[in-house]
Order: sequence, then structure tokens, then C-alpha cells
Amino acid sequence: MRIKKIEVEGFKSYSQREVVDYLDAEFNAITGLNGSGKSNILDSICFLLGITNLAQVRVHSFNELVYKQGQAGISRATVTITFDNDVPPDKQPAGYSKYKEIVVRRQIIINGKNTYQINGISATNQRVSDMFRQVGINVNNPHFLIMQGRITKVLNMKPMEILSMVEEAAGVRMYECKKQSALRTIEKKECRFIEISRLIDKEINPKVERLKTERANYLEYKEIERTLEVLGRKMVAYDYYNSKLQIKDSEKRAAEFEQEADKIGDDIAELSNQIEAEQLNLKALGEAKNMGPEMTKLENELKERQDEQAKADSEKDEKESNLSELRKAVDRKQKSLESDKNELTTKRRQLEQDESEIGDEEHRGKSAEEALVRARQKLEALAKGMTTDDEGNAVTLEAQLTATRTQLSEHQTNVKKAEMRLGQLNKTLSKKRNDLQQISRRSGTQHDNKQKLEAEIAQLEQRLRVLNYEPELENRLEQERTQLANERTKCAQELDRFEARNYKLRFDYTTPYNGFDRSKVKGVVAKLFKMCEAKYATALEVVAGGRLFNIVIDQVKTGEALLRAGLPRRVTMIPLDKTSATVLDQRQIGQAKRMVGEDSVFFPKELINYEREIELAILSIFGNCLICVDMDQAKQLTFDKNIHCRTVTLSGEDFKPSGVLTGGFRRPDASILLALNEISGQYERIREIDHRIGATEMELARLKPLRQQYDQLNGQLIVQQKRLNAINEELKNTPAEVMRVEIARLEDEVAEANAIIEKSQPEIDNLTKRVKELEGRKTNEGAFRENEKRTAQNELANAQKELEQLKGTFSKIKESLAGLREEIGALENSIEEDEHEIEQMNARIDEMRREIGIYNEFVMGIKDRVKQAQQELEKYNKELRSQEKQIRTKTTEIEELKKRARQLEAKLESKRRDGDEATKNATEFAKRMQQLEKTHGWIAEEKQRFGVDGSAYDFRDYSYEIGKRELDERKARTKELLRTVNPKAMDSLGTAENELNELLNKRQQLEKDKKQLYDAIEQLDEKKRTELLTAHKKITADFSSIYSTLLPGASAELVPPSGAQNCLAGLEVRVAFNGKNKDSLAELSGGQRSLVALSLILAMLKFKPAPFYILDEIDAALDISHTENIGKMIKNHFSESQFIVVSLKQGFFDNANVVYRVNFRDGRSVVTRTENRHT
Repeated sequence: MRIKKIEVEGFKSYSQREVVDYLDAEFNAITGLNGSGKSNILDSICFLLGITNLAQVRVHSFNELVYKQGQAGISRATVTITFDNDVPPDKQPAGYSKYKEIVVRRQIIINGKNTYQINGISATNQRVSDMFRQVGINVNNPHFLIMQGRITKVLNMKPMEILSMVEEAAGVRMYECKKQSALRTIEKKECRFIEISRLIDKEINPKVERLKTERANYLEYKEIERTLEVLGRKMVAYDYYNSKLQIKDSEKRAAEFEQEADKIGDDIAELSNQIEAEQLNLKALGEAKNMGPEMTKLENELKERQDEQAKADSEKDEKESNLSELRKAVDRKQKSLESDKNELTTKRRQLEQDESEIGDEEHRGKSAEEALVRARQKLEALAKGMTTDDEGNAVTLEAQLTATRTQLSEHQTNVKKAEMRLGQLNKTLSKKRNDLQQISRRSGTQHDNKQKLEAEIAQLEQRLRVLNYEPELENRLEQERTQLANERTKCAQELDRFEARNYKLRFDYTTPYNGFDRSKVKGVVAKLFKMCEAKYATALEVVAGGRLFNIVIDQVKTGEALLRAGLPRRVTMIPLDKTSATVLDQRQIGQAKRMVGEDSVFFPKELINYEREIELAILSIFGNCLICVDMDQAKQLTFDKNIHCRTVTLSGEDFKPSGVLTGGFRRPDASILLALNEISGQYERIREIDHRIGATEMELARLKPLRQQYDQLNGQLIVQQKRLNAINEELKNTPAEVMRVEIARLEDEVAEANAIIEKSQPEIDNLTKRVKELEGRKTNEGAFRENEKRTAQNELANAQKELEQLKGTFSKIKESLAGLREEIGALENSIEEDEHEIEQMNARIDEMRREIGIYNEFVMGIKDRVKQAQQELEKYNKELRSQEKQIRTKTTEIEELKKRARQLEAKLESKRRDGDEATKNATEFAKRMQQLEKTHGWIAEEKQRFGVDGSAYDFRDYSYEIGKRELDERKARTKELLRTVNPKAMDSLGTAENELNELLNKRQQLEKDKKQLYDAIEQLDEKKRTELLTAHKKITADFSSIYSTLLPGASAELVPPSGAQNCLAGLEVRVAFNGKNKDSLAELSGGQRSLVALSLILAMLKFKPAPFYILDEIDAALDISHTENIGKMIKNHFSESQFIVVSLKQGFFDNANVVYRVNFRDGRSVVTRTENRHT
């Protein structure tokens, strides 16, 4: 796509329309004097291509593009360029393949709008820019445009700017712009996505939920309105129908009452005749009665005997009272005795404790005292020429020796007797044992059986002990299981009654399939948590509303299974795997507590206890609300801009941010949570009972096999024991058994004789030693006395010293222990006396009991005589009572007849009044029917259906009370709904749901668009990278070739910056002369640097030629030879592109095919065309 014609009018120095026509398809040059306006032609091309950087066209505003900025009467600038589109399809812009030419026109008006036209059709800036970018022309990053100073600018470019030139040459720059635009679009879409999500979550969803609730309330309200009308009509119809029935009934009863009254009148006349006849009979019986003197005699005799019995009974009672008092005295004495014994036990324990603590001190003191007495006695005896024995008595040595010899002789005699008796016993015992062996041989079988049975019994008892089974334990467990089952039945019945009154708390379902895990169904929400305090019940019920009776399940699949199996009633389920919860954040809760106080506002979750597994369900119900103490606080928090959430007061007022207030006072007895709180103990008790029953049944199951083994072993043991007892009975009176008893007695006597010998022998040895010792003392009596005296004096001194040491504590210890011993002795004496006294009292009790027994026989005799007199009197009285009975019977019969007469008269009066009342009722009910027909006109049409089975007026199970209750319940519900009902909820909900669906679709589309954009960016980024690497390789090769051609011996290349892996991080120019690299371009001359820049530009032009190129005095810094070389190179090597060159040097534009010369005449620029003829 090349330029064929340029038309400018009112643009810069071109005040009048000027046409640059017939541009050459290859090389065009524009020349002219400075200031003639030759560069303005290039500016007009850039203006039309949509340049945004006005500095490149050397102006500061669009107004400066208009000739003399509109001051010469020209107010608009217009540029029109005709492009040749007769090129291969791949070089044509998309959508314009059918056009041979494309005419683009751009016009700007002073302080007005900027317009584009393509082939005469208005177009946007973006559309024109996209069209040019498709053919590789981007005027805002133009590699095709080399203006004045571009060479210098290229030399000063940074790595990323050079990379930008490569991108433009590779044709990926347009993609980068599109990418940035797409990222901005994604950013906008993300903002929109966030806004839509916020609208859905914070506004639309809550609004839809609220409107659903309001719609449900509205539908319920309308339904109740219709029901009220039906119930009202039914009550009126029942009133009319009942009145009609009452009229019939009243008329019927009036007739019946009249008939009954006539019959009663006849009965009264008949009773009067009977009363007269009975009164005559009674008079005859009274005359026949005669009492006489005999009865007086019998009564006097009975009285005497009764007095005698009373006296005997009194004496008997006195004796029994004395016996009772004596027994009470024994009881009191027995209690006193027990008290003394307890006190004695306590005192003895105290004495034992004291003796263990201070007994050693007492013993030391007593030992010292006794030693002192013995020493003094011994000194006194020695002073008398005597000594002391073991008891401390003064005796002579001779007396001591004699006494000791006597004791020794007694012990020796006892031993000899025992040995003689032992010899006799052993002989007898040996004989008895021989006899027993002979007898045992004859009765050995029974003994063998006995030993065998004893061994078997021992083995069975050992096996029972090892079995470790207790029959009593199993019986206790059975009783406990029965008691627990009965208690569970009572609890379950109470719960059934409670759940029957509150049927929504019960959730019964059929097991969907075998193996279904019932723990997947968590239960009714109301039963899954417990309140911390009862005062929060009303608020929590208002917060939860109908969701209090929702069913919590683990996942959606469980709900589907339950629905397929069928449910007895309609319920709402909360699957934990699909439930989401809107929860107030901690910032809102904290702000609320700071506003009204910690104790005045509560997050519902904090007021209940529940299992963690159902937390999501709990939060979905209680998570987006606050509970306040009163209405003022609730209102303040609801409408605070930082909190702005639903609040509920403890008394049940419900504040919503939408401005709706509902609720008010609720009866405490109507609270389901309070009722659940009271009955919850039954649920826990049932769980506890089930656990205990399970444990009991497990224990019983464990004991069952043990019981079977125990029964078997115990049965065997009982049989064997019976057999053993039988054998023992047989053996008990046998000669062998008698012999064994005798042998046992003899063996006891042998043991006794041996014991005497063993006990006496040490005494004999000691006494023998003592005799020898005394005989030795007697031989040297004088020395013995001196030695005894010294010993006694030493013992006396030691005892006195010991007593002196214990002087302070011994007396106190002695007194303390002596006092305690005296108390114990006194208690022992008292106990002994009490026991003796109790024994005497018991003897007296036995004596009194014998006396009372004897006296009882005497009293019984008197009672017999009294009884005999009573029988005689009773016999006489019986005859008298018979007569009196007949009189009383007649009197009673007469009274009964009179009573019946009075009752019949009263009944007659009652029947007459009932008849009048029935007639009156019939009249009133007739008036009531007339009034109802007058008030309710529909009765005339509908009354034929009143009371018809199956109709709307079926009264089979109906009563006025039932109808009134139903009507009152619905009126109360209507009154309650009126506070919250929203008639517009139906329409509003549809609108809100449509809005929600629209926003959800938009959000889904935004997600889809964003993903598509990211995918496209990712793919194009990779394609861009590939294209850039290819372009860098080709442009570097061309750059080096062109620079070597323009400056022989030199080379140049584009390389990535130091440390970079590839060209994507930027590109730098590296120049070498004769193979030696230069550190920077600053080492080159101005001409060399210009050639570097020009070579780079030409290399880029050669990589991907644009349709046309514009060069503006790029040869300004070059000498003539280089200028000519550049011209020739363009002509010879860039024939595929169109060049439009501005130059002042003839060596350059002489190589052009067409030369346009610009002159400035009469204040405006004029263009003339010249063609160069080249041979």
C-alpha cells in the first residue's frame, strides 16, 4: 500500500489546496530552500497517519496546524492522501481487499472537532490507526519516518528504545499496544467483576433472601385471608345448622316432658294410697311391743361383771405399764452402758498412746523407785544378818536354800508323773492304732470313696474359684437392665408427648438403603445446640426463624437419598458440603461492642454451644446478625454505616438495614428453645441410659458362657457334696470312727504330757543352778554379805541419781497416767455395776412377764363371764330388736314412700319447667336463624349443603370451640404477619432475581473473557519472543553488511546488554574497526556515528519493508560522497518500498525518480514536479 497522491488545504504554509500528484512507486525526493515548506508535506503525511506526539510535526497544539492558526480567515486544515491498494492480499489491510485505492481524509477545525474519513465514510482514530498498523505503519513509533534529528536520536537511544525499533520493524509493536490495552481492559473487567461480586454478596443476595421471606409471608397472609373467610362462613353455617337442630331437639323434648309429667301425676296418686296402708300396719306393731322387768335384771348382772372386768383390765394395764417402764429403763441403762464402753475404749486408746509416748519415762521412774526400795530392803536385811529373796523379803540363806530345793523337788516329781503317764499312753495308743488298722481294712472301701469324693470336691471348688463367676452379679445386672429399660420407656414417652406438641422437632425418615450411615443426618437445628443462658431464647429464635427447624446433613448426596426414599413431611435441608455462610467480620463486632458496651451486644455464635462439625450450618443461620439488650442499641447498630447489619433485641424486636422493624413481646411459654432447654435433660438421660444398657448387655453377654460353665460345675459339686454327706453319716457311728475319736483323745493327752515335760525341764535346770549358787554362798557367807552390801549401796546410789534426773517430769507423767488409769478403773467398775444392774432388771422383767401371764388367765376368766352375760342380754335384745327392726322398717318404708312422693312432685315441677324452657329455646333459636339469614345473604343459597358429609360444611368432627380456636389462631397469625408483610414482594422478588441472574451471567462472562484474554496474551507473548529473536538475528546481519559497505573495514552489530541472555532485555550497538571493538560510540567521529545510525535504520527497513518510508534531511551531517552512496543504495537495494526523501543535496535527490521542488510565493507554499530520466 503506497502513496499515490497527497492533497493539503489550509495546512501550515499551504493556505490553498495543493496537490502532490503522481508519486513514484519507488524513490521520490522533495527539495527546496529553507522555509519553503518542504518538510510540511511530510508533516501532513504524519498528521493524516494519526500522530499524537505533536512535537514530531513541530507544533504544540492542533490549532498551529491550521494556516496562520486561523488568523487569515482559514479555520480548518484538511489533508487527503490516496493510497494504492493494488498489492498482494497479504499486504492489504483487513477489510479493504475489494478497494483498489484507499482514500483517507483528516480534517481539524480551530477549537473544534477532529474527523477522519476512509473512502468517504467517517471513521474513528482507532480504526484508522489499526488499519495502518496492519500494513506496518505506526506513526506513534514510526520506523518508517526518519525526521530531522532522528539520526542523532538513534545514536542516543537506550537498549530498550533500540529494542522498540526492532519490535516495530518486526511488526509486533502493534501487538504490544494491543496487549497493554487488553491488560487495561482486564483491569477494568476485574474491577467490574469485584463490583458485581460485591453487589451480589452484599446487596442482591440479601435482598433476594429478604424478599423470599417476605413473599412467603405475603403468600401465607393471603392464604390465611382466604382461610379466614372460609372458617368464618363455616362458623356461621354451623351456628345456623346447630340452631335448626336445637329447634327440633327442643320441640321434641317439650313433648317428652309433657308426657312424663302426666305419668308422674298418676304415680303420685298411687303412692298416697300406699302411705295410708303402711301407717296402719306401723300402729299395730307399736302396740305389740312389751319390754318387762327381765331386761333390767340382765342389764344389772352385765354391769357388775363389766365393772369387775374394768378393774382387772386396769390392774393388768398397770402391770404392763410397769413392765414397759422397766424395759425402757433397761434400754436407757443399755445406752448408758454402750456410752461408757465407748468412752472406756477411747480412754484405753489414749492410755496406750500416752504409754507409747511417755511410757518409757514412767518405766524408768518406776524401775528407779523399785531399785531404791530393793536396795534399802537389802541393806536392812543385811544389817540384820539376813539377805533378800526375789520378792525383796528378808530371809536367811538357809531358808532360801530350803525353799529352792522344795521347788526343785516339786518340778522333778511332776516330770516323773508325766513320763510315767506318757509311757502308759503310748502303749494304749499303739494298741488302739493296731486295732484301728484291722478295723479299717474291713471298712477301707468307704474311706477310699470319701477321700476320692473330697479330692473331686476340692477340684470342683478350685475350678469354680478360677472361673470367677458370681451369680449375684448377673442377677443384679438383669435387674439393672430391666430398671433402665423401664426408665428409658418413661423418658421416651415424655419426649414423644413433647415432640407431638412440637412436631417440627421430630425428623423421622426411612433408611434409604442397606448399610446407610445414620450419622450422616445430624438432626434438627434446634436440637443441635444449647443456649448458654435462657434469657437469650427469644432473640435466638427470632434470628433463626423457620431455619430453626431445618435438617442438617453431611452432604447433598445424603439429602438426595433421603428424598428418593420419601419423607413424611416437607423439610428444608442444610448440606454441610455445599453451604456457605455470610459472617460478620471481627471489625464489625468489635466496633459494635465499643459503641454500646461489651455487655450490651452479643454475636449469636458466642451464646450457644455446639459441635464443631456443624459450625458452617450454625454460621449460615446466626453468622450475619447481632443481639442487643434493648431497641435503642439495636437501632443504633443497624443503621451505623460501619456496621450496617441486622440486629435483634432480647425481647424479639428485629431491626433490618432495609428499614423494616418486626416483632415485639412474646409469651415465654411459647418459646421452643426454652421448652427444649427444660426437656434436654431427658435426651441426655436417654443417651446415658442407652450407654449403660449397652455396657450392661456387653457384661451379660460376657457372663452368659461363664454362667453355663458355673451351672454345670456347681451342679456337679452339689451332687458330690450330697454323696460325701451320705458317706460321712454312714461312717459316723462305725467302730472305726469311734476308735479314731478315742485315738484323737489319747493323742491330745500325749501332747499334754509332753508339754508338761518340756515346760518343767528349763525350770529344773534353773532351780538346780540356783541351789548350787546358794550352797556356794552359804559356804562363804561373810564375803557374800560384804559383796551384797557393796552391791546394794551401788544400786541405792544409782537409783537415787536416776530419780533425781527424772524428778521434774516423772511426777507429772506419773500423775497423768495414774489419773487416766483411775478414770479407766472407774469406768470399768461403772460398766460392771451397770451390767449387773441390767442383769437384775432383766430378771425382774422375766418375773413380771410371768406375773402378767398368770393375771391374763384371771382376766380371761372374767371376760368369759362378761361374754356369757352379754350373750344372754343379746339374746333378749335380739328379740326386742327384731320387733324394733320391723317398726323401723315400716317407718323407713313410709318415709321412703313420702320421699318418693316429694321427689315425684319435684320432678313433676321440673318437667313442667323443662318443657317451658324447651319451648322458649326453640323460639330463641328460630329468632337466631332469622337473624343469621338476614345478616348473611349467602345462607339462603348454601343452607341446603349445611351438614352434608364431604361438603365444605361437613360438621362431623367440628364444634364451635374448634372453629373459634382455628379462627383465633389465624387471626393472631394475620396480625403478626401484618407487621412484616410486603405486598410488593412478589414483583420485587422477580425483579431482584432477574437482576441477580443478570449479574451472575455478567460475572461468568467476565471470568470467561478474562481467561480468553490471558490465554491470547500468553500465546502472543511466545510468538512475539520468537519473532523478535528472528528479527534480531536478521537485522544484526543486515546492519553489519550495510555498515561495512558504507564504511569499508568497519563492522557493526546489535547485542544484548551485559548480563542479559537475549535481546528481550534490550539491544546495544557495538562497532569494530579492523576487528577491534570500540567501547562506545563516543569514540567515533560525527560522520561515522551518523553512518552507524543510518545503517541501523536501513537494516531495519530492509528486514520488513514498510509500504513507504519518509526521510527528512538524513544526509545533513554527511559529505557528498556518502550522500551519493546512500542515494544509490536506496535506489538499488530498496526497490520494494516507496521512499519520500527531503534533502538539500543534489547528490542525493539526483538518484530519485521524481523530484518535487517547493517554493514559497505570495505567502504560501507551491509544489512543482520533475521526473529524472536515468539511463
